[in-house]
Amino acid sequence: MVFDVHDNQYHYRFSARLEAPLDEVRAVVTDIERLPRINDNITLSRVLFYYQDGSYRRQLRMTECVLVFCFNIDFVERVVLQANGDIQTTIIPGAGNFRDGETLWEIEALPDGATRIVMSATQRPDFWIPPVLGPLLLKRAFMSEVTETMTKIEQLAHAASLL
Repeated sequence: MVFDVHDNQYHYRFSARLEAPLDEVRAVVTDIERLPRINDNITLSRVLFYYQDGSYRRQLRMTECVLVFCFNIDFVERVVLQANGDIQTTIIPGAGNFRDGETLWEIEALPDGATRIVMSATQRPDFWIPPVLGPLLLKRAFMSEVTETMTKIEQLAHAASLL
């Protein structure tokens, strides 16, 4: 996992192997209205509207607490489901509490029936984060959140594959 901070811009990248089939994993991560089931910190996930090209504007709210600091994260993004199945998001400046940012979810089937997710993102929050300790605490919280989220995606996708 990579997690870097420079000039209030956060860059992270991680890779996870999920013991679940590709189609079911993709179905879980694109089920926008039910995203709260993959992470307890997600308080709202909804499609705001669809663009003519099939992409859509999504709002995703999370509450994150790190020690005594709690903050609300409000992503408003344009989501594009690419032809190869990857998911590209671009933050809409001024619509949530991020200045800008992009995320790419690369989702690929592995030869043994498992699925790999590689997620890379660059985001610039528009809210205060304590300068020295904040990035270190956010990194620790982020690593914990990624683990929880990937575990839940895997569980849900695996269960769906058994139906």
